[in-house]
Amino acid sequence: MSSTDESAQCSDPSLASFLSSQRSAYLSALSSGTADEWIIATGNEAGDLDSLASAIAYAYYSSKLAPHPAPTVPLAHMARADLALRAENLHALARAGLDPAAPPLLFTDDLPEPLPTHMFALVDHNRLHPRFDRPGARVVAIVDHHADEGHHTDADPRIVQVPVGSCASLVAQLLAAHAESVPPALATLLLSAIAVDTNGLAPRGKTTPADTAAASFLLPRSTLAPSAAFAPDAPHTHPALQALSAALAAHKAGVAHLGTRDLLRRDYKEYTLAARGAPVRAGLASVPLGLRAWLARDGPAFARGAEAWMAERGLAVLGVLTSWRDAEKPGKSGRGKHRREQAWVVRCDAEGGKLAKRLFRGLEESEELRLKAEAWEEVGLREGFGEGYEARVYKQKNTDATRKVTAPLMQKIIESPKKDASL
Repeated sequence: MSSTDESAQCSDPSLASFLSSQRSAYLSALSSGTADEWIIATGNEAGDLDSLASAIAYAYYSSKLAPHPAPTVPLAHMARADLALRAENLHALARAGLDPAAPPLLFTDDLPEPLPTHMFALVDHNRLHPRFDRPGARVVAIVDHHADEGHHTDADPRIVQVPVGSCASLVAQLLAAHAESVPPALATLLLSAIAVDTNGLAPRGKTTPADTAAASFLLPRSTLAPSAAFAPDAPHTHPALQALSAALAAHKAGVAHLGTRDLLRRDYKEYTLAARGAPVRAGLASVPLGLRAWLARDGPAFARGAEAWMAERGLAVLGVLTSWRDAEKPGKSGRGKHRREQAWVVRCDAEGGKLAKRLFRGLEESEELRLKAEAWEEVGLREGFGEGYEARVYKQKNTDATRKVTAPLMQKIIESPKKDASL
């Protein structure tokens, strides 16, 4: 079945028309000077499916189902052109009856500067992005599954639950009290996000009881196969959900057409940290491709591309977190064995070169990550990084540790107080 056929088959006008009307009404409010009456619901800057689906679903809840409904518009936290970097997002939008070529969504390049809207609902993160954090900005709601950074404590609701595989599962909990009002397309979109983030609701790995309960609630209300029976405690056994999960996984892994710069920015988060009084900007890129395959294809363009991205973003630290399936070694699931790597690049001028030493030592001592150092030549880098950079590459033996583990660890290492006079 083609993507167009799927979109037609799964079309749910209530969701499409809701998104179109919210976007149009918000843009009209911008023109008339009344945009500050609106709430912007937005996910994190990585722009993954979980953030996108959760923002859409929370905007629907806030506008229509909340105890005190308020005009809320979902924002895709990316430029419109960047939507094409994530094939799984396009597939999920099509399955939810939305035109993936021109979804009726608000993107960051649709917004003026300075933005006259001051109220935000955060999903899939719990600290307002610096882009929006200015005098008068207020976070009115948070739904997230990352470590709580302790900000915006007066948000209502303020749901920060760890561990949960997908933020979409937590948004689904808000919808559960209004089961008959959930559009089938919205249920399908949330299911897609949960499937991507939990490897198809696999019992092992990142799936938690909250994810299973959310999928069991959403599945009979979705467009997949609502009349088919399934075990509520095992939604992953539903054939239609299995097929959706496989399709999304294939789309997510399909990055052969992306060059180094696009791979680095495709699933990227940035952090401004304080290293012993000095600001340090760090970026973490999650990439669904092994370094050997990447370097075999791009060669010297990998190092040059990483250096260029660091210069473009003003980074002192870049971490590249790879995740892929090794087709040559089948795992327990029958698919290729899951592998992870980490590559780190640090500018030598950061803290006079001491930052790299402290970061590498902290990472290598982590019992959560269980990193094993490799030589760059082992993964295929024949032409290394230029003068002024220090770089290391590791196998990550704990393949369950995602960026949600690495990011706070990186922050802790970089912001740790001085203990050793040699550092």
